Amino acid sequence: MWAHINLRVRIYLILAILVVVTSLGGLILVRYTYQMEDVLSSIIDKDLAAFQSAEDLEHSLVNQKGFVSYYFMDGDPKWLRQLGEFRQIFKQKISEALVHANTPGQKEAAEQINKEYKLYIEGKDRVIAFYTSGKKEVGLKLHEKVRAHYFKILDLCAGYKDFHKKRILQA
Repeated sequence: MWAHINLRVRIYLILAILVVVTSLGGLILVRYTYQMEDVLSSIIDKDLAAFQSAEDLEHSLVNQKGFVSYYFMDGDPKWLRQLGEFRQIFKQKISEALVHANTPGQKEAAEQINKEYKLYIEGKDRVIAFYTSGKKEVGLKLHEKVRAHYFKILDLCAGYKDFHKKRILQA
């Protein structure tokens, strides 16, 4: 059958097939590009929200630094009220971090931060109790030990934030 078709018609047919195949390939590529953009935007949005949550978590921890020391120096209870406010903010931010955690590793890291924070708060509350009861020397020694927990949590928060930063850069 192919032999009975003249050369001009064969060339036009081959060209038409090439145009159709090329057009189909282009349409498929455009559709694939839009799908990839949607997937990438979704990933980046999730990771960006998790990164922002991790950054807020770190910031809310940093804001707690120094209030007990200020209370030690002048005994003004306003420092403890402000500390309480920032503790509530931290609890809110750790809850947000747990919600934004997408992988078991992220959940584990956020839970580790939460666990260390609870230990830190317990120690800090004991320090405050010592300062309030007038046992400032005992409170001061415990305060130094509790400070180590603070820096450990700060390092965990920084690591958690870096993890999300790397994921965003990879995406």
